[in-house]
Amino acid sequence: MFLGQLVSEPAMAANTAERTDIVLVSGSPMVRQSVTEALDANGRFMLGTSCATLEDLQVVLRRTPKDLVLVDIDPDPSGMLAGIETMSRTFPQTRFLVLAKEFRSDLAVEAMQAGVRHFLVKNLIASELASALKRLMPEVSGSSARGRVVSFLSASGGAGATTLAINLAHELGLLAGDPSLLIDLDAHYGAVATYLGLRGQFGVADVLSRHGDIDAQLIRTTAQTFSDQVHVLISPATTDVFAAAGVSYARLEETLRAAAHAYKHVVVDGPRIPMGAVAGLVAASDIALLVFQLTVKDITMVRRYLTALADRGVSEQRVILLANRYRKRRTMIALKEASDALDGRSIISLENDYPNAVGCINYGRLLASFAPRSPLRRGLKELADKIFSMQPRQTLLHGTTG
Repeated sequence: MFLGQLVSEPAMAANTAERTDIVLVSGSPMVRQSVTEALDANGRFMLGTSCATLEDLQVVLRRTPKDLVLVDIDPDPSGMLAGIETMSRTFPQTRFLVLAKEFRSDLAVEAMQAGVRHFLVKNLIASELASALKRLMPEVSGSSARGRVVSFLSASGGAGATTLAINLAHELGLLAGDPSLLIDLDAHYGAVATYLGLRGQFGVADVLSRHGDIDAQLIRTTAQTFSDQVHVLISPATTDVFAAAGVSYARLEETLRAAAHAYKHVVVDGPRIPMGAVAGLVAASDIALLVFQLTVKDITMVRRYLTALADRGVSEQRVILLANRYRKRRTMIALKEASDALDGRSIISLENDYPNAVGCINYGRLLASFAPRSPLRRGLKELADKIFSMQPRQTLLHGTTG
């Protein structure tokens, strides 16, 4: 008998009306006691059912579907994970969290591949179990709400798209009062994680390669927290530089849909990805910004970029052209000349502020703290304001240039 069964029926009726029922699979009385104490201390969850084996769990889930299941994978981690993989396909709405006596990177990878949403070391049950379960809870209200996806594409290396994406995500997070999700799709160099000083074993590549469902909870539990304003799905190159080249983008649009249900704003940094993936990214984005500089080379690349998208069935009108590092004076190519060279396409611009942009990168800081009154930060705030207040199908351009 475990502690949850010792509570009298009247007390349980008074204290558990609003608590979520959790299932535990473990043959250890000590683990059951630790889990029960951690859940009772939190007050939001309760241990309602305890099973000794996965076979017992299967009987429980067939009788009464459950949202959250804790599985003690000791002393046979690989065998238990193989069983969880089968059950996660049979019960796709159930979210599995595993408990183990130690953390091993190979086991963590195996767990994610099996469909596990969180890996928790047993000595952290008291301090971290409740918060992990809270993140895994299905959204009970507003589940049909969808956030806005803003993607940054780059006409050429060094145009500044990554710096803009990071700082725009922060500005949108400030406006919304909720964190934005920043996704780094660059498989060649994890610039976002380098800029923000993040490291980790899991990122967007693990979501893209998942065999099971991709949903909002998976996105939230895989993302890292940089600040109250920005959460990050780090680059494949950050998690495993040697395997990054083999990333598949076949589930990119599905991933973005799930991300947009998890966050009010999703900002994607998408340089150096295959053009087929770019087409999918643009199609799934509410706003796609193609960043370039006012040079002959970049303008030529913009034309090629738009043509390549059109060849893949994506209208060039879905892409907004953004001239970065714009100077009103002493520039070889004016905005009007660039627009003429691009068949009259409208262009928005951000003022040249190279010293502050480089300073942010070198010090690993955001514009809001490094140069809060800088021209670039002012321009990004204006862009964030427009995006934040946009109505469905409204354009940023309003038919104007500059």
